[in-house]
Amino acid sequence: MNPGETQTIEELAARALASYEQRPDAEGVAHLVDDLITAGNELHAQVDQIPAPQRTERAGAALTEWAYFVDSGPLGNGDHANWNHARGLARIIRAMASTLSEQRQ
Repeated sequence: MNPGETQTIEELAARALASYEQRPDAEGVAHLVDDLITAGNELHAQVDQIPAPQRTERAGAALTEWAYFVDSGPLGNGDHANWNHARGLARIIRAMASTLSEQRQ
């Protein structure tokens, strides 16, 4: 992941973690979730390649949480459930991106 991709991930997470008043409409949230899942799957693959003994507890938790959040989808129906799901995905993406950044240092 190069700095441009890191910025993209940060911007993507920021869109999902914006205040409730700034959330997109239902279609926008659906697109946001798709974007988060696409970026998160790439990050997940990269973090998963880090040997388990070298991963932090936070990185291991992010891998587990990612699989759960993607497989289970939103908890509940409606716009608010989808928005909360996007926010959860964004938090996990930030943890995975942070793990990769720490590995490079």
